[in-house]
Order: sequence, then C-alpha cells, then structure tokens
Amino acid sequence: MEKPVIIVVGTRPDAIKLIPVYQELLRRRVSTLLCATNQHRELLDQVFTLFKITPDIELNIMKENQHLGYLTATVVQKCFDLFLSAKPQLVIVQGDTTSSFGAALAAYYLNIPVAHVEAGLRTGNIRSPFPEEMNRIFITRLSTLHFAPTPLNVLNLLNEGVPANSVFCVGNTVVDALSSIQQLLKDQQIVVDQGIVTLVDIAKKSHKKLILFTTHRRESFETGIAHILNAISECAQRFQDLFICFPVHPNPKVQALVAQSSISTMANVHCCPPLGYGDLIYLLQSCQFVVTDSGGLQEEALSLGKKVLVLREHTERVEALWTGASKLVGTDTNTIIATIQEWLTHPDTTNQQFIYGDGTAAQRIVQKIIDLHQIIATVEQSISASIPLFKNYNDIQPLHMGDMKEGAGS
Repeated sequence: MEKPVIIVVGTRPDAIKLIPVYQELLRRRVSTLLCATNQHRELLDQVFTLFKITPDIELNIMKENQHLGYLTATVVQKCFDLFLSAKPQLVIVQGDTTSSFGAALAAYYLNIPVAHVEAGLRTGNIRSPFPEEMNRIFITRLSTLHFAPTPLNVLNLLNEGVPANSVFCVGNTVVDALSSIQQLLKDQQIVVDQGIVTLVDIAKKSHKKLILFTTHRRESFETGIAHILNAISECAQRFQDLFICFPVHPNPKVQALVAQSSISTMANVHCCPPLGYGDLIYLLQSCQFVVTDSGGLQEEALSLGKKVLVLREHTERVEALWTGASKLVGTDTNTIIATIQEWLTHPDTTNQQFIYGDGTAAQRIVQKIIDLHQIIATVEQSISASIPLFKNYNDIQPLHMGDMKEGAGS
C-alpha cells in the first residue's frame, strides 16, 4: 500500500478503541498515520502516554468552552486540508464522536473511502445520546466499510439498507485494549496511581462495597445529572457500608453541577479528576459494580464480569440488558436509589461476558482491509459508474459472535 491509511482520533474512547487497529496496521507494515484532532486534549494525552504512542499529526482544535458548531466546522476544515495534502487511500474513524463525523465528512468530500469501526450501534432516538446517535447515522451514510461489534449491530445496518457485503462483524476493539492493559497490570508494567491503590485497599480492609460512578452525558445537563447526583448522595448517606469512587468529567457544566451538590463533601465518596486508563481498569477489576452513563464503561465492565447500572433513558448497547448483566434506570432519583439498594442487599454477581468480542477485533479489521485493498483502490471508479461496491464478495458472511468466542476469524 503506497498511499497511507489515516486514523483519526479526537477523544479518549476514540484512542482506546483505535490504538489496537493502529498497532496492528503497523505490525502488518501498512503505511499508517495517526491523526489526533485533540478534541479532548488532556484525556487523549493520557491514553497516548499509557500506550507509549506519539501521534503523527496533531490538529489541536480544542479551545475553552468549545461548542458543537465550532468542533464540527473546525474538524471538517482541518481534516479536509490534511487529506488533500496527504492523499490517503483510506480514512479510519471510530464510534460516534464529532471528530469521527467531521473526519468522515471531509473524506467524503474528497472521495476518499471511510472505514467505520464500531459501526451499527443505535438507540433509535436522535436526541439520546446527543449528538452521538446522529453522528453514527451520518458516519454510516458516509462510510465504505462498516466494522460492527455484534450481530445486532450488523442487523441494524442491514435494516438501514447498507450493502451486506460492506458490513463485517468483528467484535469491539475496546476488548483488545482492555486485554492488553490487563496483561500490563498483571506484569506490573503499569504504575497505578497510589491514591487509587490506597482507596481500593481501604475499601477491602474496612469491608466496604466499592462502586465506580461516572456521569457526563450532554442530554442530561439540564436536569438529569442533578437528579443522578442527588441519588448518589442519598445512597452514600443511607448505606454506610458503601464507598463510591467518582472520577469527575472535565466538562465545565459537569464540574459546575458537582460543585453545586453536596457529593464532594461526603466521607464515603471519593471525587477525583478523570482516571488514567490503567488506573480505571485497576479500579474496575476491584469494584463491586458500576453506575454510569458512559458507553465504553458498559463494555469494559461487562468484559470484566461487573454489573452495570446504566444512567440513561436509552442505550445502544442493549445486548448487555438482554443478559441481565446491566440495567437501564435513567436519571430518576428514586429509581436509581431503589436499584442500588437492591443490588447492595441482594448482590448478584455476573460472569465475564464475551458479548463484545474476544480481544482480536483489530486483527480482523486489518486483515479485512488488506483483503479488500484492490476493491478499495477502485472505489472512486465504482462510485462514479454506480457499480455496487464489493459485488465480487458475495461469499463473505458476517461473523457470528458465538464463533468469536472461540477465536474464529471471518
């Protein structure tokens, strides 16, 4: 491959989920450039430091109190200029972030094919999560290759009319990243923050039930997060055997809502800055269960055998609900309190789940990109001639998650 593949990341989840793909492309000697838009600068740098990676290109778009209009316009313009100069043969984006949408749109404007990692997740409500649900839909329409984590995600894409032979079920690359961090922790190659180690030790020695709690969703800014914080504060007061670790998201609106609440003054609530990814996984391995509105944490927690209380009205990760390993409770204060009480009173452990893959998604993605290289190289001609892309690949079938558990490839 002479022209480079460009991978675009803008947020910490982007980096966590695309670094395994980046590493696999390099291992397979594919010319690859890693571009960081730095939509979330500090959180993104944490991941690069952990994985000992330096981006090839940094767009540095982050500014104080940035809004979605600024983010979208700036990512599109800067990615357009970059792609025009670098002339990539393929742009890879992940998930549902504004950086991913902007990069995909810029690539589309230049007739550069887009590979979408973590494709096909849907809630069916374009306001929840906001703006991520709409970003995913846009990216789907702009993409050439769709790498879906689960069979349900494949079905979502097919129901929207995406050509079947451009959709591949590969698992979620977050499990790849999680597996590598678990091994580094086991080998003591990651130095966990001493404050987190002490927190876990204190909880164990005092027989406290340690819970990891996070909240940050935009659609909950108006009233939802305030209700959530009230519920957590009430639980901390009511259940003295409970200890809550609360990494506070850096978004100014989240910070202000936390400052207005009483949660940071409570003896059995530990409020802290966002955790490094290694620290987060260490805490996840040690906690009783997770209370969160994060999408990625739902995947990571279940992959470690931890139950999840989902603080959202809708979730695009419904497979976990079907297994009973997670429960959707929304932002109603009383519902959150009642569910936490139930889980504390009647603890029901869950086994490690393989819903989201077996840790080899990046290998499948890169192999598929290499296999389809000749088709990708002629994408512009195919589009201009209105020839269905991948028409010669009718023998390719989506991979079933049951096969993935056994490590089979597609």
